[in-house]
Amino acid sequence: MKNNRRFSLSRLFRNNKFVLIISVFMAIIIWVVMSLSNTNESDRTINDIPIQINLSDEAESNGLKIFSGADQTASVTVRGNRVTLGTLTSDDIVVSAQTAGTISTSGTYALSLTAKKAMSTDNFDITSSVSPSVITVFVDHTKKASFDIENKLKYTVADGYHADVTLSTEKIKVKGPQSEVSKIASASIEGTIGGEIREDKSSEFDINLYDSSGNEISNGMIDLSETTVTANFSVLPEKEVPIKLAYKNKPSNLNIDSFSSISPSRILISAPSSILKDLTSVSTEEIDLSKVSNKKTKLDLELDLPDKVSNLSDNTTISATLDLSSYKSKRISVSNGNFKLTGLDKSYSYYFSTDEIYVTVKGTKHRLKGVNASDISCVIDASDIDGTTGSISLPAKITIKNDNSCWVYGDYKINVYVYKK
Repeated sequence: MKNNRRFSLSRLFRNNKFVLIISVFMAIIIWVVMSLSNTNESDRTINDIPIQINLSDEAESNGLKIFSGADQTASVTVRGNRVTLGTLTSDDIVVSAQTAGTISTSGTYALSLTAKKAMSTDNFDITSSVSPSVITVFVDHTKKASFDIENKLKYTVADGYHADVTLSTEKIKVKGPQSEVSKIASASIEGTIGGEIREDKSSEFDINLYDSSGNEISNGMIDLSETTVTANFSVLPEKEVPIKLAYKNKPSNLNIDSFSSISPSRILISAPSSILKDLTSVSTEEIDLSKVSNKKTKLDLELDLPDKVSNLSDNTTISATLDLSSYKSKRISVSNGNFKLTGLDKSYSYYFSTDEIYVTVKGTKHRLKGVNASDISCVIDASDIDGTTGSISLPAKITIKNDNSCWVYGDYKINVYVYKK
C-alpha cells in the first residue's frame, strides 16, 4: 500500500526544536534591524593613542633627537552611533604636538597636544580635549664615547697562588644625550668574590658609570654597548726565586760573581705547576762582556723569563753593578796571517786588504802574560755578501784559543777584497 506523505506546516510548529531555531533566528534579525536603525548617539573614550612628535628636518639634520617623552600615549572622548563607536581603534585618531617643529636647540619642552580624525569622512566627532593636554619632552644632540672598564673587584687568593683577572671586554661604548654623556668620567665593575680563590673561575658583573666626583650615573637615556662583563680568574701557583746574571762572550772559567751585585736579588713569579716545580732561578738579559770595560759599571737589565712565566713583583728592570777594575787590559797586534774567511762561494776569490788589527784582551795580570797573537782566532763570515764584489768591510769574530779565563773587548772589522774567479 502506497503512503502519501504531505508537507504539514502545523506539524512543524508542533516540533519544539524547529520552534527554538526559528525563535533564535528571528531574534537576531530583529536585533540587527534595530541596531542599524538606531540613531541614538553615545560617547566613548579611546585610549592608548600614540602621540606624533615630529621635529623639523633642519633640527634633525643638526643632530637633534628626542631622548625622553617620545613614547607617550593620550586619550580622547568621541561621540557617534553605537555601531560606529564599536569599531573605532586608536588608529582612527591622530594626536600630535603641533609646536614640536619649532624646536631648534637642546632642552626640555612642554608641548600642547591636539587631536583630529585620521579620516575626515569618519562618522564620529571628537568631543573632548586630549588627555593629557600637555606633555614634556627632552631634546638634545647625540654624543658617543668609549671608556676603559676599571676592575674594582674585591677578592682573596689562597696562599701560594696568584690570580690574573681578564675581562670579556676591556672597553664600553656609550651613546646618548650630549649633556648626559659628557658627565661620564669612568666605567667600572664592582663586587666581592666570596671565599679564597684557588682555581680558575668566571663571574658576571654589571657595568657602572660614574661622574668625576665618583657619583654613580643612572640614566635610562644612555645606551651601553654592553651592560655586563665577565671577569675570568686565571689562578696559578707562585714562587720566589733568585735572579742570576747572564753573560755573552764570557770565558767558561771566568768567575766574576764576586765582582758583581744585583738588586733585587730575588723575584716573585707565577707559572703552571709543571714549569714552576723545576724552575730554581731566573736570568737577566745577557751582559756582553765585549762591551764592558775593566772599571765599575752600572747596568739596567730586563728579565729573560721563560714562556708562561709571569713577573709578580713591581720591578720590571734589574739593576746590576760589575766592578772589573781589578782586571787588566793587553793590546795585541794580530796580522792577516791569522785571519780566516768562511762562507764565501767557491766561484769567488779574495784577499785581505787589512794588514793587521789591534785586539784588546782583558783578564788578570797573570793570565794576560800568557796570551799572544798566536792565541787569537779571527774569523770573518762572508756568507751574507750575496754576490757583492770589491772592497767589503766585514765584522770579525775574535776569540782566544788557548785561554778560558780572558776575554776580548770591543768590536772589530776586517776589509776584504772579493772578486769573481
